[in-house]
Amino acid sequence: MAPELKIAFLHPDLGIGGAERLIVDAAVSLKKLGHNVQMFTTHHSSSHCFPETKDGYLPVVVIGDWLPRSLFGRLRALCAYVRMVWMSLIVSAFYSSSFQLIFVDQISVAMPVVRCFTKAKIVFYCHFPDMLLTTRRSLIKSLYRIPIDFVEDWSMSKADYVFFNSHFTQEVSRRVFKHLRPSVPVGVLYPCISESLLNRQAENVSLEDCGIPSGKRIIFMSLNRFERKKNISVALYAFALLRQSLDNDLQDSVHLVIAGGYDPELAENAEHFQELEQLSSSLMLNESVTFVRSPSEDTKLALLSNCTALLYTPVEEHFGIVPLEAMCCKVPVIACRSGGPLETILDNETGFLVEPEPAAFASAMRKFVDDQSLHDKLGEAGRLWTLQKFSSDQFTAGMASICDYFFPRPNGSNISGKRFWLKMLNGKVALVTGASRGIGRGIALQLAQAGATVYITGIPADDCLISYVQARGGKCFAIYCDHSRDEDIRALFDQISENEEGRLDILVNNAFSGVSSIMDCIKKKFWECEPQFWDEINNVGLRGHYVCAVYAARMMVKNKSGLIVNISSYGGLFYLFNPAYGIGKCACDRMAADCALELKNENVAFLSLWPGFVSTETMMHNIDNLIVNSSVFGLEEEAMKDLISNAESVEFAGKCVVHLASDKNIMKKTGRVLFTADVAREYGFTDVNNKPVESVRSVKLLLAKKNHHTLSALVPSWVRIPGWLMVASNSKL
Repeated sequence: MAPELKIAFLHPDLGIGGAERLIVDAAVSLKKLGHNVQMFTTHHSSSHCFPETKDGYLPVVVIGDWLPRSLFGRLRALCAYVRMVWMSLIVSAFYSSSFQLIFVDQISVAMPVVRCFTKAKIVFYCHFPDMLLTTRRSLIKSLYRIPIDFVEDWSMSKADYVFFNSHFTQEVSRRVFKHLRPSVPVGVLYPCISESLLNRQAENVSLEDCGIPSGKRIIFMSLNRFERKKNISVALYAFALLRQSLDNDLQDSVHLVIAGGYDPELAENAEHFQELEQLSSSLMLNESVTFVRSPSEDTKLALLSNCTALLYTPVEEHFGIVPLEAMCCKVPVIACRSGGPLETILDNETGFLVEPEPAAFASAMRKFVDDQSLHDKLGEAGRLWTLQKFSSDQFTAGMASICDYFFPRPNGSNISGKRFWLKMLNGKVALVTGASRGIGRGIALQLAQAGATVYITGIPADDCLISYVQARGGKCFAIYCDHSRDEDIRALFDQISENEEGRLDILVNNAFSGVSSIMDCIKKKFWECEPQFWDEINNVGLRGHYVCAVYAARMMVKNKSGLIVNISSYGGLFYLFNPAYGIGKCACDRMAADCALELKNENVAFLSLWPGFVSTETMMHNIDNLIVNSSVFGLEEEAMKDLISNAESVEFAGKCVVHLASDKNIMKKTGRVLFTADVAREYGFTDVNNKPVESVRSVKLLLAKKNHHTLSALVPSWVRIPGWLMVASNSKL
């Protein structure tokens, strides 16, 4: 079991909003993993908080509540920053020395303060950029926000890791946070469903207790904080339109509940609540609408349990935990077709995604009136979806992974003995050339699965791979590119630069067009092949790699970050297939070494990666030919059969690239030639089929290939020939 970590959470106001629910869930997850958790906040009220912070399960320390939350109803952001800075100073002065990991959310200004006084790792959870949550209706307001926005942007650079609550938030943040360095690892960690919601039943709370008249068969519900940005008025207008479309009998059977968090100390809550009540009166809906302020957990559960559908009206909501809670309770959701709901709601399967217009909401609501079985159908699908995608187990895995990332365990496993996998390449942009099949295809799949946005090239561009990538939760773009044409390569990088605002983090040079030529010329001497054989082997491969490296380096140097990987082979060291192949692979390795020297001061790494024997489509198609010609590899037929049966999968090299790209100390490896099996051994992973892969440097493996099986059995698997000795043995000096 891992040693217990001491972890602090710094949160501005520990109330009952979605952000607070996430922070509480994060603290609970870490505590269940055996860590010591302490929460710090500037405000905490026992009458307006979640049970875990009220009953003492999560210890809460309030610091700075004496500072004003506003000055004459204004300057709220400034006051929030001052309160957060004060809390950070007190925590740093009196508590920080005992913490190894500090979580900050909502107000990033805490990070540079904490950074000055502690060596603890800092994780920031970004719900959404605060600079985009405010209006600038006057010149004074615009001037007032300039320093606040700058501090928010600048302070993001002080994080050791940044989590986002959705891909939508991540994309927006990448555009607005100019100081968020590409070298800062980022990831998406979806909020989870509260475990208490999964099996809990509302106790002693009836609909009448909630203010809902009897006889209401169809109940729609809006559940949001009483804030103008939540667009709650759309629910009232839509409900009015729905009633107008119904017969008198049906009008009496439908009802709308407007519920949500309400803080009497926030002027906007009180003002907007009155605005909504007045709007309800003007639409003559008073008898058909019930307002519920700050419902208790039991009241909220009772309302959800009897709800026909949830109306979720915010536009471009950053994530939205409420739809998950509704779907968990088997309640379909009608939400705006934008922002986080695009990632949480399956349109026409767990609810409906519509335009943010009253008519669109009313049309979707009418479907539940006309077909009352729709509630059960979509509700069951919604619960299954949330349990699969947004369970507490998934969330806990993410929290455990971030702990493992900063404080790896000696045996590479977590508390349960199973290694958690965190999408460490979220936010990264990668290009894999020649990815329509084979190793390139496998690398693209692994990069996308790790969270990167992946561009792939091929002739033709492989649109099928896009669907495979999307099935793994990734993002992929296929681009036609003939790597023998410099103009095609330049257009490729121009398109990536335009789409990704000049960003490229990873280039994998894999394009190669010489496989069929090699197969046609097996056992032929070089003088028996036509001279154009050289171009068939090395034009798309070696020369294409160099041209791609030139354009990639220009982008990476500007961003002071990047990784370029040439896919090579041990044909660069030993004779394999023919001289043209060996010269090309040796040059790929030399390219990595020499380019790395010039790129080192720019924080851009350049490596050469040697896969072993790989079960690509072409290799598997030519198995008989390979066995017959096994002498080309210096092997007997039986040894070749054994090599084929233990071949690497096409995705194994992809797992290597993912781990290398995630390595914070990758510059220590720049310029080197790396074996895939050695990379796997160093980072502690196996092939996709959980099968370990032996390195070509393994003495045990080499003895077995030479049929010295008895001697091979006596040699430990970890005994390897040093790389320098392999080079020296082949040197002609």
